[in-house]
Amino acid sequence: MLFQLIAITTSLIMLTIASINDIKTREVPDFLSYFFIAIAIAIRIIWYIFSKDVSVLLWVPISFAALAGFAYMMYKTGQWGGGDVKIMAGIGILMCSFPGERIPFFANFLLNTLFVGAFYGIAGIAILALKSHKKLKFNIYQKLSLIVSMGLIIAMFYTLPPAVAFLGAIVVISLTSLLFIKKIENKLMERYVPIDKLTEGDWLVNDIKLNGKVYVKKRNIGLTISDIKKLKKAKSKIKKVKIKIGIPFVPSFLISLIITILFGNILLKLLFI
Repeated sequence: MLFQLIAITTSLIMLTIASINDIKTREVPDFLSYFFIAIAIAIRIIWYIFSKDVSVLLWVPISFAALAGFAYMMYKTGQWGGGDVKIMAGIGILMCSFPGERIPFFANFLLNTLFVGAFYGIAGIAILALKSHKKLKFNIYQKLSLIVSMGLIIAMFYTLPPAVAFLGAIVVISLTSLLFIKKIENKLMERYVPIDKLTEGDWLVNDIKLNGKVYVKKRNIGLTISDIKKLKKAKSKIKKVKIKIGIPFVPSFLISLIITILFGNILLKLLFI
């Protein structure tokens, strides 16, 4: 019980610090991510030494592979940053499972992350839109789709069981958001940044060309250190580049972790309410 409390407390503290950094700077420092992974390994090993219980280590490789693998897939498709992968790896090691669980903690956390992440991403875009609504000009079809979507969601919660209504609302919100995401990205999430202020993982909007040829190629994983060095060499000719500003996703991991600690698997809770 003591080591379980240490694992939970450590994870909450590390994710809180990482979330603050992600919100402020749009990145998680490497030293913080690697420290989290190192301390996660240390806690699990010390836990095993004191308990002599092999189950303390049994789920670690599976949990690490599942969470880090999923995060890496999101990174390679340009949805998450490299820091997100390392943070998920740390969670996979430290919070893989606890004694007496029917379903390992990491499995519940991963499923919760999928749902929380979907709502978090949509909410983040919606907040951006509300804060800068004057820059956005929605057409009549987009306005009507908002009204219809709200009506459908209200009707579902009045007529359907909570679990079905909740899942239906996710589908409606997700489909409706597709009509607005591109416009919001173009208007609010793309900006020109001076070469000296670029950081690893920044996503280029387009290939950077010099003398009619591609000088730095746009990638899903964002700019690398070598890309930035290359751009700095040509900063007499390339003053600024247009990048896409992503929504900081580490706070969604913190929310998912808290939900999993308090309630377990929220999907199962809804289905068997």
